[in-house]
Amino acid sequence: MTHGTDTSPERLAVLLRLLDDDSPPVRASVETALAAFGGDVSELLGESQIKLDENSLELLSLLLLPARRERLRREWIVPAGGAAAVQDDWEQFEALLRSLSDYLHDGVSLRQPLADALDLLAEEVEAVAHEEGAAGLNRVLFENGRFGTGQGDEDDPDNYDLAHVLAGHPSNAVGLGILFLLVARRLDIDVDGLMLPQSFLCRYHDEGNVVLSEPHVKGRRVLPDDLAHRMRRYPREVRMIATRATSPGELLVRVVEELATAWSVRGETEDAELMEELLATLVKAPF
Repeated sequence: MTHGTDTSPERLAVLLRLLDDDSPPVRASVETALAAFGGDVSELLGESQIKLDENSLELLSLLLLPARRERLRREWIVPAGGAAAVQDDWEQFEALLRSLSDYLHDGVSLRQPLADALDLLAEEVEAVAHEEGAAGLNRVLFENGRFGTGQGDEDDPDNYDLAHVLAGHPSNAVGLGILFLLVARRLDIDVDGLMLPQSFLCRYHDEGNVVLSEPHVKGRRVLPDDLAHRMRRYPREVRMIATRATSPGELLVRVVEELATAWSVRGETEDAELMEELLATLVKAPF
């Protein structure tokens, strides 16, 4: 087996010992060799006897990033119809979110895969959801503070690393709304999402009444008058979108658009351009 395809623990150990060598030829050689690991060495690193300090872990994650970008390109398979073809396909939507989550992962910290984490959470809250429906789900996930927003930037790319969020980290309005929808679907509970500018509402029934909640504001209920007041501030085309249930395709477009903007604002040109590539598979330019 050549070094270029060697992904053994022994090979990784050799590469880890070379992290301190910052000479350009060695650094380039290490990055090339790390590409064989697909951008993620978290499991092997957890089993390794070599313990890295915070700076070394950050460097290792950076060296793994090109491979994560390429893996995302390979895994990003969207039908020819783009976002419209993903309109009602929640399974494909989740698969593409998983690919995005893997790309956003640092590649060095251990965590559960997105699907496994969603399954475990659904099992944990199943009893409450069975007894109380969507209202109980809203309570245990958001009203009780299990998931919420943080003190960081609302456009932080980590908001859309849903595996990271499920591990207890904060997200934004759209990220938490998607989390609610995905868990509800696993439990066969009817919940819709309404996509508003800088917000996201979840709509469900409770004791025969239609309820709107905001997951990113501790699952608080939004009264009809409050929603009507908000709608008056939006242009007509926004009101048309905001008053109907959003589709998986529309959600996917918003996530990728916001990631493209976040990377661009941060000056991360290569990642911003990657998101534009993905966006071009979903909608026709201009975006």
